[in-house]
Amino acid sequence: MSTVVDDRLGKTIYADNIKLINGKVQKRPIDSLNKAGLKLLSVDKSALYEKLKDMGVDNIITPIEKRSLEREWDNLTSSKNFTLQKVTEYGIGESDVVAAVLTAYDELENYLNIVLDPTQMSENTDITGMENITTLFETYYTAKATLDETLFRLETGMLNGMDYRTKFNVSVLSSTGITVPLDGSPSTLRVVLYQEGVEVTDEYLETDFTWSRVSEDRVADGTWRGDNSIIGKSIIVNIDDLVYGAASFMCTFKHLYSDTMYFSKYGIASLSKEVPGKDGEDSVSVQIFSSNGNLFRDGQAYTTMSATVWKGDEDITSQLDASLFSWERTSGDVVADTAWNTSSKAIGKKIIEITPQDVVGRSVFACHVDI
Repeated sequence: MSTVVDDRLGKTIYADNIKLINGKVQKRPIDSLNKAGLKLLSVDKSALYEKLKDMGVDNIITPIEKRSLEREWDNLTSSKNFTLQKVTEYGIGESDVVAAVLTAYDELENYLNIVLDPTQMSENTDITGMENITTLFETYYTAKATLDETLFRLETGMLNGMDYRTKFNVSVLSSTGITVPLDGSPSTLRVVLYQEGVEVTDEYLETDFTWSRVSEDRVADGTWRGDNSIIGKSIIVNIDDLVYGAASFMCTFKHLYSDTMYFSKYGIASLSKEVPGKDGEDSVSVQIFSSNGNLFRDGQAYTTMSATVWKGDEDITSQLDASLFSWERTSGDVVADTAWNTSSKAIGKKIIEITPQDVVGRSVFACHVDI
């Protein structure tokens, strides 16, 4: 039985076998950013395809089967006409995705003009030698689904396909804390995914998580662990994965919930090599905290970075003079980095404020403490 959805424009869409945009539809593209409540609904078409296969198994379409096809065709045509109104509204009528829908529609229409001949509705129709009816419907609905998703992105303003409306947070935890043992012992990095504050890591596949390294050696980062993507909810690193004694490891969560729409979020853990203390004393390590996360869009890098010095499990930052602290930025601009690293902003401070002016492309910040 069809699912009836009111599109709030005075029309009714029968949606048992199509994807459609559900929610209040504004009349102008410029209002798309206000449509945060829209949802892309995907309805399983497998039942329809099985029914179509049964119809064609004996190469005869009976009068009863014709009436069923006629209802499906009426619903399909109604949905197509509504979609074309949106196509006109957004001015994408010349796009390939629209052309694919219209081509598939025309081929299906040519087929059904023969099968659903009004003068033959009470008679059997032999379809021997004609195109496969299931394939024609599948081709149309596949093309239509792609067009629906294109319109959905325009309706919501999510033009690149990334759905930003569901809040995700990615945490990367290390089995050895913020340091990596000098003796080559492994450190396990594990990702924890939160959705609206609730842990949901187990609800997503291993393939939804990929890892990369960010260090002072950008060339080596690009080939870290070969050309293959590092996939999974955990990885193992050791001292050999660090560059000049430190590196950040980024886990990217990306989940496609339709052909073109996806969720995405990043998490990062910064590790440094273990610094042994004097004989019989605990090791010393430096941890950097960022008040506003670790990744920023261009022009939006506003955060406070603070360095914490640990001796074993004791925070000794307050015991150290600020003159012992120096910050270092590494980006693609060596000259600019040198100027920044020797500026008053970078020297003699435990806490620094980062603004867009401090970020050049992909920038990595480190803090050195002279103990």
